[in-house]
Amino acid sequence: MNQHRLTGWWIHAILMITAILILIPFLWMVSISLSDYGAVFQRFLLIFPTSVSLEGYRQVLENSPFMRWFFNSVFVAGCLTAGQLTLGVLAAYAFARYRFKGSEPLFFFVLCTMMIPPQAILFPLFMVINAFGWVNTYQGVIVPHLASGYAIFVLRQFFLQIPRELDEAARIDGCHGFQVLYHVYLRSAVPAIISVGLIQLVRNWNDYYWTLVVLRDSQKMTLPVGIVAFRDETLVQWVPTMAAATLSVLPVLVIYVLGQRYFVQSHVHSGIK
Repeated sequence: MNQHRLTGWWIHAILMITAILILIPFLWMVSISLSDYGAVFQRFLLIFPTSVSLEGYRQVLENSPFMRWFFNSVFVAGCLTAGQLTLGVLAAYAFARYRFKGSEPLFFFVLCTMMIPPQAILFPLFMVINAFGWVNTYQGVIVPHLASGYAIFVLRQFFLQIPRELDEAARIDGCHGFQVLYHVYLRSAVPAIISVGLIQLVRNWNDYYWTLVVLRDSQKMTLPVGIVAFRDETLVQWVPTMAAATLSVLPVLVIYVLGQRYFVQSHVHSGIK
């Protein structure tokens, strides 16, 4: 009994230390955003600002098209997430419930897409959208990433946990394929869909490299690319940079906190460790 209790204490201590290490960069970012320009480098790690100033936030909101970047991020991340969920649900349903020629090699190909670093296909993708004339357009940012191997994989695993008897009972009652998908699978997979949506939303919201390569117009930039505007070749303006980063994190943080219980439920039921 004492050994189990000691083990539990060690696990909790490790988790606490890990949580603190994860929080330190976030607290440092917020602290710098609330500091004066001269106080940024007074200490090695400024967790709590010596004096509170909103000058960085004022500079971000008044001297840059921050709200334009914000709405661009909402539009791009929203379209990408909606498309990835839609295609992910349809593909996962097909892989989970239909057996067709080439389904296994095709699903293996989907898994392989998760193993390829995005930077490895950056140049070929750019050549494709350049041929379509989509450089410096929103469709050039959105269309190449509408399909997500991760979304297909997770939703397929969840659909496999749903008893086939429910599928067969729905078909006996006269439901066709899309009706079965809606009444049986989608209603049961709400936690998984929200979980995948949260993960993909955060990933799409934070995407930097692809947006940087495709978009040239500053009015079309998203927040991760726009934040870089607060530096030049010789100087990084740390206070407004951290203020913009803090503002860009808040919407995703709120959405994640509101949907956290669905995230836990989906991973418990899907069997993913």
